[in-house]
Amino acid sequence: MKRYKKLSALVVLAACLMAFGSGSAFAKHGWGDTMRSAEVLSGSFYQSWVPLESLSDEDWYVYDNSYGSFDQNYYVLLTPPFGLNLQLQYVRTDYDNNIISINYINQNGSGLQEFHSGSVKTGEKAFYRVMPVGANDFDPNSKYKFDFKKTI
Repeated sequence: MKRYKKLSALVVLAACLMAFGSGSAFAKHGWGDTMRSAEVLSGSFYQSWVPLESLSDEDWYVYDNSYGSFDQNYYVLLTPPFGLNLQLQYVRTDYDNNIISINYINQNGSGLQEFHSGSVKTGEKAFYRVMPVGANDFDPNSKYKFDFKKTI
């Protein structure tokens, strides 16, 4: 009887841990899933290869010039896997994290690159969000390429 009670207590504990202790289904990689947890684009060059794992998965990147002393020019290039249509969204915020502008970049279509170049002013941040466009535009086995480069 004692053994049965211990076993049932362990099963209940395991069930509670699975129900209440698990992370988000979208946060499998644990980074870049929200504006707050955006992957920081630092240095003069950044490149990543990341899969979109579900229809609701999105990855955020940020170029932060909050403490810069002059405007920074840069470009971003998103290369989706063959046959997938990925959306690149640009969000600019001011020194107080208020959204100044939101734009969807290019919308070139399935398998085609999305490109954006711009300048982030002193005290501002430039966010980029990568997300699937349609119901079949993600593949956990394929990775998109995200490039960032500062320019003069």
